[in-house]
Amino acid sequence: MFFEKEMLSFNLLDVLELKQSDVHMFNSGRNFSALSFRYSADALLKAESGEYRVKDNFLAYVPAGLDYSRTATRDEMIVIHMNMTNYHTKKIECFEAKDPAVLLDLFRKILDCWNQKELGYQHKCSALLYEIFAECYIQNFKPQVKCSKIQKSVDYIFEHYKDSDLSMAEIAKQSFMSEVYFRKLFKAEYGITPQKHIIYLRMQNAVDLISTGYYSLKEVALLSGYNDYKHFSVEFKKIKGVSPSDYLYSFQG
Repeated sequence: MFFEKEMLSFNLLDVLELKQSDVHMFNSGRNFSALSFRYSADALLKAESGEYRVKDNFLAYVPAGLDYSRTATRDEMIVIHMNMTNYHTKKIECFEAKDPAVLLDLFRKILDCWNQKELGYQHKCSALLYEIFAECYIQNFKPQVKCSKIQKSVDYIFEHYKDSDLSMAEIAKQSFMSEVYFRKLFKAEYGITPQKHIIYLRMQNAVDLISTGYYSLKEVALLSGYNDYKHFSVEFKKIKGVSPSDYLYSFQG
């Protein structure tokens, strides 16, 4: 989700409070992303990726360019509009706050700061938005329970995921088990396959390299474990929703 990105870059556009009822709206291709905290709501957001029921104390992130409908008997929220420059998704992301009072307080502060527009308010609002991102991360953090049977293999993945010749056989060997058994234990422990985990690590590394501005896209692919740029580009688009070149253009913009 958006708050899992280590360093989000954005341009803050607006902060406003909405109090609506009997809502029936369709939004098409908005050129900004929206992050909202609903303190009183019974709403349904529908997009191609699915349906999302948002109620009291729910946060919702709607990316730019997404077509979606919103229907609600009541929908009261504080919403932040921004251009997100280094995070891309084609899905609505939402969750119920575990400690809604903390998040509501932060959203109230950024709303007040934006409306008062005192000297330096843009920087203060940006700082508050980073606090909101941090709180979202804290309230969704799930500590990983390490499985002693596969920990050596998990550590080996982290140390060698950039190696283009990394094999599942070599990974499983670190824990003295077959590939099939390792995959089974890894999926049970982490909720994804080890191969998908490796791809995720490689793509995050690629994003970090692109963000530095020091490497060509082919160099990024090589440094992320891909000898074949085309294969890298396909995997990148699957994970990030855009091609490496489009991501680079967006980041530079």
